[in-house]
Amino acid sequence: MGLFLQTVIVPGCGEEQVRNALETVAKSDTDSGIPMELDPAQCRYQVHEKGVGVLLNEDCIGFEDLASQLSKAIGGPLMLLYIYDGDYWGYFLLDNGTVMDMFNPVPDYFEELPEEEMEELKGNAQLVAEYFRVDRASIENYLVRWTDEILEAEEQKAYEEDEFEMGSDWQMADFMGRLGFPYEW
Repeated sequence: MGLFLQTVIVPGCGEEQVRNALETVAKSDTDSGIPMELDPAQCRYQVHEKGVGVLLNEDCIGFEDLASQLSKAIGGPLMLLYIYDGDYWGYFLLDNGTVMDMFNPVPDYFEELPEEEMEELKGNAQLVAEYFRVDRASIENYLVRWTDEILEAEEQKAYEEDEFEMGSDWQMADFMGRLGFPYEW
């Protein structure tokens, strides 16, 4: 079994507000019967100049549902980034519980999808740039569908100074760094 990892980055937010939101969502998890296994005591927090990052506990599950509940509890934007089984990374960008954008470099990982569904998962560099106050050109090369050529290429990176190659699940860390939330856990 590969790596399953979820991290949340919350621009313009303080650590206490994020901790309170995680506590609220964890309590609602037990009330709703939706098993997310969120344990705020096992989450790891990082305060950055642009906001707060949280590495969610190991057994936590939920992806979009979890991100929606957290965004509602915070009352603003957040991005939940994930690594799925060590095979790829992706994200959900939400604002006050509403999905604004999604990215998955391998949208047909489980099954063939209609083109319109694949389009919904392509990511929107302009929108992400606006939420995280970065230059679109500094992140748009990450938001590409991984083709066989990309997966078979050696050391092809989105940007020259990146640590990880395209086709690597850890490319997520390079992307996070560009948004102002370096992965340093």
